[in-house]
Amino acid sequence: METQNQELLLFAFEYPPASGGIARLCEGICGTLADRVNARVLTQDCITSVPDTGLLEIRVDSRRPLREWRAFQWLRKQARRASTIRETTICGIWYPEGLIAYLAGVRPLVILAHGAELLPTVDRWRRPLWKALQRRVLENAKLVIANSEYTHQLVSTLAPKARVETIPLAVDPVRFAPGDRETAKSKFGVTGKRVLCTVSRIHRYKAHDTVLRALTNLAPEEREQLVYLVAGTGPYQQELKKHAIELGIESQVRWLGFVSEKELPQVYLASDLFVLCTRDAPEERSIEGFGMVFLEAQSCGTPVVGTRTGGIPAAIQEGEGGWLIEPDDTRTLTDIVRQLIRSPESFRIAGRQARQRVLRENTWECYGQRFSSALQSAGIVYG
Repeated sequence: METQNQELLLFAFEYPPASGGIARLCEGICGTLADRVNARVLTQDCITSVPDTGLLEIRVDSRRPLREWRAFQWLRKQARRASTIRETTICGIWYPEGLIAYLAGVRPLVILAHGAELLPTVDRWRRPLWKALQRRVLENAKLVIANSEYTHQLVSTLAPKARVETIPLAVDPVRFAPGDRETAKSKFGVTGKRVLCTVSRIHRYKAHDTVLRALTNLAPEEREQLVYLVAGTGPYQQELKKHAIELGIESQVRWLGFVSEKELPQVYLASDLFVLCTRDAPEERSIEGFGMVFLEAQSCGTPVVGTRTGGIPAAIQEGEGGWLIEPDDTRTLTDIVRQLIRSPESFRIAGRQARQRVLRENTWECYGQRFSSALQSAGIVYG
């Protein structure tokens, strides 16, 4: 058992002020472990102001491939230093961070696994080399942390000798908390409406079109009571807007575009139901390994609908503020939305149940305890 003084380094290019699920996860890990161990962050430079997290941050040039080279040089120097300090490096993703750290000789390594990054590359000619690199990096890590059993299985199939632990994701229940819904609805101009929302990048596999088709199944007088908020941007956005017009429901859809991390809780609060009906598209390296947005919505007291695909079932508990449907099942989704119109109070109750489940199982305190236990079981002991 290690007895040296120990520190922790988080190596993640996706880190605040960058947005996205991986950035929020890495921020949360640092926050929950900072009180237990000396921690610092290696990430990329940014042009916007950086919030003070209280952690030492090493930022390298963000221009690629200079970014990767500078990070490698810095890590290589750390690996060669003579010290009584044993530093564990947590990599935000296996590539490029995990590969860079492995090549730099950094040990021990802990790698976070999310889902889509583990799928074969789109370019078939690269697949054999890519697969070999993945296996080498993952199997040489001291520990791989998967966000769901689905992602755990992806890692185990790809790298059979890798040590993998599953830890469901977490959310900040203070930042994502119930609040004044009427004020939030007023902010988005949807006062008096039943509101659905989706928060995600607008890709085809995110299946916003499933929601649009469900809306068309409603009677005109039912649709008039609804507004669908679409938060996010992406390559499928223009086609999706055209699709809404073709279906004759453009007046029910509000395109919010990019929503900042600061404003995100207000979107959830303005909504009576969060919906994300992802369909798997492995040939495009597009899956949902977990879905942090489901936890964020539930933490705000907003019930959720997701699909039985990828790792989404790990984020939703049916009967406790959530519904799971099959991909492209517009009929069941229509029934759920119709129920929202007819019985809004039952959805408010479901939202409160969702909030309580998050507080029991998915806070950063819970995540930190599980994370620390996983590190200790892998022989990484802080003290």
